[in-house]
Amino acid sequence: MISAVNSVPIDVLVLDINLTGTHYDGLEAAMEIQSIQPELQIIVLSSLDREDVMLHAVSFGGVVNYITKEHYRDLPEAIRNAHLRKSGLHYSSAGKLLQQLSHKEHEELRRKITPRQIEILQLLDQGYNRKEIAEKLFYNEQSINNELCKISSVVKGKFPYLEWLRLKKHNTAHIIELAKQLGILS
Repeated sequence: MISAVNSVPIDVLVLDINLTGTHYDGLEAAMEIQSIQPELQIIVLSSLDREDVMLHAVSFGGVVNYITKEHYRDLPEAIRNAHLRKSGLHYSSAGKLLQQLSHKEHEELRRKITPRQIEILQLLDQGYNRKEIAEKLFYNEQSINNELCKISSVVKGKFPYLEWLRLKKHNTAHIIELAKQLGILS
């Protein structure tokens, strides 16, 4: 297949993730093909409907559309759209991919906030002020302020389009509200 991509002009390639039946060698092929011909539009038609496989196919394999085999009748339209560079994700995979991306974003955000920072947020949410938190955690008040600034920086880095004037270190209520909206606090 790789030699065919190099020798025959191809605009759109339809590929299965399981070429041999037991491995995800179609994903490996997609990655290799994309390194050779990055402009090639690859569509996956597969019986695999696992979110992680779909995400890897789109993220690393350069796949422009992922269709599960039960929706094979949608393939001609997907090929036409890919050829016209109007490709979008098929509804059979879009929801799962969005769910997986959302989960990964939340995990990444949680990894950037330390357990101590979460504890500070929880105490703020329980009504403690910065001075009381400092005493409770054997910190000084400036250290608590520094931790809140670090939390703000992490959130600012992840969400640069939000209105950051409201998220200054003195606006504890907004920090707590945002932490809850982002799933940092429950």
